[in-house]
Amino acid sequence: MATRKIPKDELVIKTIKNVLKRRIVVHSQYDLCSLTLRELRRIDPRYVLSPRRVKKLVLKIPVIEIRAKTKRILKKKKLQECPICGGEIRKIFGKNLLNEKIHLGYACKVCGFRTDLKSFVPRRYIFVFKTIDDRKYRS
Repeated sequence: MATRKIPKDELVIKTIKNVLKRRIVVHSQYDLCSLTLRELRRIDPRYVLSPRRVKKLVLKIPVIEIRAKTKRILKKKKLQECPICGGEIRKIFGKNLLNEKIHLGYACKVCGFRTDLKSFVPRRYIFVFKTIDDRKYRS
């Protein structure tokens, strides 16, 4: 059995950038991982990579934006940390017609993830290479 080898962060980040420069948008964390791993295995076939590690490394790359598709859940639960980056979450408040303060949702202070009270369980991550004009890739 061949031994596995873990690539250095710098190499993975460089490879992720190359993949997204060519693709512009990747619609899944697993797809991005497999595309990146395919590139890395051209260098060394023993390299291994997990989708979770790919997501964490993407957060360090300023030219790549992570968007999240969320699913609705029935139970209200308090959001403790950002489901994308693990950063600090703040509550978003608004005022109703009686000028009362009401809780509308949550926003991440680090990556900008926003959600209402019912839909904050991430279902799919979308990775976008930021170009000058990426409006046509908005989802």
